[in-house]
Amino acid sequence: MELKTLDPEKSQFTANGTEYYIKTSLSVERFKYYEKYQINFGMGRTFDSIATLLSKAVDLANKGKGLEAWNIIVNLRDSIGKDLDKRSHAAFYLCSLFICTEDEDITTWDDAMAEKKIADWNAEGIDSNSFFLLAVNLVNGFMKNFEEISQDISEVQSLLERLEEFQKKD
Repeated sequence: MELKTLDPEKSQFTANGTEYYIKTSLSVERFKYYEKYQINFGMGRTFDSIATLLSKAVDLANKGKGLEAWNIIVNLRDSIGKDLDKRSHAAFYLCSLFICTEDEDITTWDDAMAEKKIADWNAEGIDSNSFFLLAVNLVNGFMKNFEEISQDISEVQSLLERLEEFQKKD
């Protein structure tokens, strides 16, 4: 069996006999979960771990350890582009907030509801990348920041490569 890809131009699809609709807005209740999953998907970390790292950076900076503080901040920023393949779980949950059945109560959401949807998507054989790409578009600013960080990382790698070449000439 070959995996199916969701058409990004369409706002509905069928999975395991269930018709799903991709919404563009959320109820207040679902937005609470959106906040959780967008951070987890976008940064690859929980809100708590981000807050802890930022507090540690501030503490280090206040102790005159600016370089150590700066390293934490840069590593946190760079986490946007790292281990993207390990974020599918958060991507599926994020998508389940926006992907609904016709008769679904859009003012509620829970893990069991998400798990049923994800099971349908799996049973239909929909490629996980379809949901990953949808999640990327659901997190405001993700692509812009990812592209900037990817560019920064490639610039650093390019600089390191040039340094290695220079050292070889000596």
